[in-house]
Amino acid sequence: MSMANTKQLNKEEEISLFQHATGKLAYGLTNDYMFRAIMQKNEKVLRGLIGSLLGISQEEIVSVELTNPIILGSAIGEKESILDLKIILNHDQLLNIEMQVANRGYWVERSLLYLCRNFGRLQSGQDYGEVMPCLHIGIIDFDLFKEEEGFYSRYRLLNVENQRIYSSKFGINVLNLRKTEHATQEDRINELDVWAKLFKAKTWEEIKMLAKTNDFVKEAATSIYAVSEDEAIRLQCEARERYERDWAGSYNSGMRDGRKEGLEEGKKESYLEAIRNLMKNLQMTEQQAMDALGIPASEQAEYAALLQPK
Repeated sequence: MSMANTKQLNKEEEISLFQHATGKLAYGLTNDYMFRAIMQKNEKVLRGLIGSLLGISQEEIVSVELTNPIILGSAIGEKESILDLKIILNHDQLLNIEMQVANRGYWVERSLLYLCRNFGRLQSGQDYGEVMPCLHIGIIDFDLFKEEEGFYSRYRLLNVENQRIYSSKFGINVLNLRKTEHATQEDRINELDVWAKLFKAKTWEEIKMLAKTNDFVKEAATSIYAVSEDEAIRLQCEARERYERDWAGSYNSGMRDGRKEGLEEGKKESYLEAIRNLMKNLQMTEQQAMDALGIPASEQAEYAALLQPK
């Protein structure tokens, strides 16, 4: 049994062990279970990431409340979105941070669903003006829109004619790990490029280079080392990687077998769920919801019929 399993390491011991680590990482931060474990166990790392993603200083981060903690090392349902980080920031803002490096399709629709589910949770007696701003932040490693080269994109509801923001309380940000070379000056000032390199790191040598100039990376590195020594967490990281491989294999097999009809049916269900959520959570009309999701006019009558109560 490793030393990390026989006694609780103090910070100096963790740093010392990390500094002697070499070779390939067992599991990096693109493994969503490892990502969740580090962010849940080490609030300093989570605060550092939030500061970079929102472009705010650490002094502006008064409180960070993780509202969906899990028992680290325990098994989870493969289809659950439980690994997303649901956070209340400074008692007045909702954040949902998702590590999703595999392209499972319909990411746009799913991110909208997550955002709508979190938005607009009013308590009895509260008025609409007390709705907390809600932001979904996706960390991805695939081309979301092939025509775009943005590294860190911010999507908001706005007037398409004059670009006026309809509301700053509702938005989706996307950090694309494939587009680091397109980081803007602002992104680099906020060190988002450093976080991207940390997420993509495959070896301890890469992490050590990053840790030399970034205290949050150094803090994350020590936690990665300590967490990697926990057998229960390591097994769950392995299970997540196996699940992702199995899913990708099944998807590719389905494409090769020409099961287009089944895939199209899945697309319809995703859109129907997205329409219902937009209508429920944002009080959109059926037409507004379909337009917001970009459903072609030629297909809208079919969706309208499917939405009718049976």
